[in-house]
Amino acid sequence: MFRLRERIVDPSLNRVTSRGQTVQVEPKIMQVLVALAERPGDVVTREELMARVWAGVFVTDDVLNRAVRELRRLFDDGTEQPGVIETIRKRGYRLTMPVEQIENGNRTSRPGTGAAAEPFVASAPRGAAWMPGAVTIAAMVIVSAAAALLIARYGMGRPGSVDTEARVRFTPFTSDPGNEVDPALSASGRLAYVARGADGRAHLFTKMSPDARAVQITSGAARQYAPVWSPDETQLGFVEISERGCAIRVASADLSRIRDLVECLSAGEHHMSWSPDGSSLAATAGGGTFASPAHIEIVAVADGSRRTLTEPPPDHIGDISPAFSPDGRHVAFVRSISGGLGDVFVTAVDGGAPTQVTADNADVLGVDWEPDGRHLVFSSDRSGGINLWRVPLGGGEPALVAGGSAKVKHPSVARRAGSIAYEDWHYEINLIERGVEDPAAPAAVSPTSDRWNFHPQISPDGERLAFQSTRSGDYEIWIADRRGNDPRQVTGSRTYKSLPRWSPDSRQLVFASRTAGQTGIVVLDVAAGTTRTIRVETTPASAPSWSHDGRHVYFGSPRGGSWQLWRVAVEGGEPSQVTTDGGYAALESLDGRWLYYTRLDRPGLLRRAAAGGADELVAGDVRAEDWPNWGVLDRGVFYLTRPDDGDPQLALLAPHSTQPRLLTRLPEFAWNGVAVSRDGARVLYARYDRRDANIGGVMLAR
Repeated sequence: MFRLRERIVDPSLNRVTSRGQTVQVEPKIMQVLVALAERPGDVVTREELMARVWAGVFVTDDVLNRAVRELRRLFDDGTEQPGVIETIRKRGYRLTMPVEQIENGNRTSRPGTGAAAEPFVASAPRGAAWMPGAVTIAAMVIVSAAAALLIARYGMGRPGSVDTEARVRFTPFTSDPGNEVDPALSASGRLAYVARGADGRAHLFTKMSPDARAVQITSGAARQYAPVWSPDETQLGFVEISERGCAIRVASADLSRIRDLVECLSAGEHHMSWSPDGSSLAATAGGGTFASPAHIEIVAVADGSRRTLTEPPPDHIGDISPAFSPDGRHVAFVRSISGGLGDVFVTAVDGGAPTQVTADNADVLGVDWEPDGRHLVFSSDRSGGINLWRVPLGGGEPALVAGGSAKVKHPSVARRAGSIAYEDWHYEINLIERGVEDPAAPAAVSPTSDRWNFHPQISPDGERLAFQSTRSGDYEIWIADRRGNDPRQVTGSRTYKSLPRWSPDSRQLVFASRTAGQTGIVVLDVAAGTTRTIRVETTPASAPSWSHDGRHVYFGSPRGGSWQLWRVAVEGGEPSQVTTDGGYAALESLDGRWLYYTRLDRPGLLRRAAAGGADELVAGDVRAEDWPNWGVLDRGVFYLTRPDDGDPQLALLAPHSTQPRLLTRLPEFAWNGVAVSRDGARVLYARYDRRDANIGGVMLAR
C-alpha cells in the first residue's frame, strides 16, 4: 500500500482512496501504476510495461495508452497542475511525484523527481508474507488469469459482466487513394462504404471482409452517400444526389433492382439506420439550424410514410446520426446544442422523453449499439483527439475503444461478427497568415507534420501568438512569438480546452477547461507558466473572454436553465448574469463602451451598451457556431462569412457603418478560430495542408 498525490493506493484490492471516497481500478491499470511506482522519477519504457503487464496477451499499444490516460484522469482530476505521469517521447513514462510507502500505518517516503530511488514493493494481501520478486510473480498470475478470460464486450464474457480489457486487433478495411467514408457493416461483417475521388465523384463499394477485393456497385454522374444494410443483407439503402435532386433509395445488394423511397429529409446529414425487423429506416430530417432544427424521423420501407420520433429543444441545432438498438425498441442519436457541442441520447421507438447517456458537451461524430444492447459506441473529442468510446446504456464514465489517429468517427458495429468499422481520418492542419487585402501567397506559421494547429490568437501588444496544437499528442495550448517561432507548450492537463483569449495587458490567457461534467474558467500566467481556476461551473461554460480593463471575465452558461451571458471577477466570487434573453459568446469593445455577443438560438452578432440597454443587430449572417471567428479591432468588428460560391470570406464592419467590407477569402479553412492583427492588416487561420480518410476496423478476438 502506498500514498501518491494524497491518495491511498492498495494494489492488493485494486483500490484508490481519496477523502473517504474509494475508486475501483482495473487490474491492468493498477499493474501499470505499480510498475511506475517501483521506480519513481525513472523512465519506464513502453516495452517494459507491455512485457510486464500484457505478457502473452495479443494486444496493441493502445491498451497502454488507455491505461495511462485513466491514471492521469484519476490522479490529475483534469486540473492544470503538473501531471503525475510524464510522457517521455519515443521512450516511455515516468512518475513525477513522490511515493510514500505505507507499512503498518507508517509512511516511508520515496523520491519521485529523478534521483535513483530504492525499488518500491507494494504491500501484500492481508495475512500473506512477501518475498523478493513477489510483485512480479503476482503480476504474472494476474496476467495469466486475465489472458484466460474473454471479455463481456460483444457477448464474449459472462452475462452482465463489464469488460476490463479488449483483446483486439486493428485491421484496415481500405487503403486506397482518395477518401473512403460512410462505413456500414452488415450483421455478418460485410462492409459497404463510399469512395470519394478527387474529381468530386462519390460511389458505393462493398467488401466481404477486410482482406477481400472491393467491388464497385455504382458509377456515373450521380453521387451516393450513407449506405445502410437491411437486417437480412439482401438490400442496401443509401442517399443519391443527381440531376433529379436528392433521394433516399432502396436497392437489392447488387443494385439490379432499385427504387426511390422518399426525397432527402436533410440537406447535409444523411446517416441512417435500418430497423432489425426490416420495416423502417431511422433518418435525420430538417435543416440543422436554430430556425429549422434537425430531428429524427422513422420512414416506412414499404411506402415511404414518415413519422417524427424526436423533437429537440428550441435552443439546439438538433438531433442527428440515429441508430436502432439490436432489439429495435430504442434509437440512439446525437443531440447537438451547436456545432461541436453535443451528447448521446436514447429514446424509445414508441415515443416518450429521450434519456441522456453522456454529459460531455463534446463534439460527437456518430453512435452505434454494441450487440448486447447494453452499451453504446460513439465518436467524440471528449478528452482530446477524436476517438471511439463505449458507455453503458445507463450512463457512466466512458471507456476508450480505439484512438490515436487524427480523427476516428462514424462507427458502425457488425451485430453478429463483433467488429467495428469507422472513418479513420488523417489531417495536417497548420496556421496560415495572409494580408486581409493583399493577394500575395500566405505564409506558414509554426508548421508541423501530421498534427493539428488551430485557434490562433494574437496578443494585444502584437508580440506573441497563443494557439492550440496536438503536437504533444493531446489538445494543449502553446505560445510562440508573432511569427510562430520558438513555440512552447503551456498546458498539460489533457482536458478539453476552449479557444484561449489574451488579457488586455498581454500577460495572461483565459480559457474553459472541461472534465467530468464540470467546466473550469482557468487563467494562465504566460510568463510564470502557472494557472488558477477562478470559477468552476457544474454546467457547461463557453467562450470565456476578458473585460477591457482585465478585471472581469465573461462566459456563456445554461446555469439558470437557458444559455445566458455571465460575468465573474478575475479574483473569484459569484458570477452576475448579464443577459436574460440569450447569450453564448461575448467580447467587450476596446474602450469598454460596448458588449458584442452571439446567441445559440438564432444567428446574428449583437451589441449593447456595456452599462446596459437595448440590443442592436450588428451583422445578421454570423452563425452561433462561428463564435471563435469574430473579434473587435480599432477599425471595427471583423467576422467570418460563409458564401455559397466558395471559401469562407472575412468581413469588416467599420464603426458607424451599416454595410460590411468583404475582404480576403480563406481557402482550405479547416477549423474555427480566426485572428486578425489589431490594425486589421493581417489574418491568421487554420488551413488543411493534407486530409485523407480510410476505413479502419477493430476486430475482436474470439
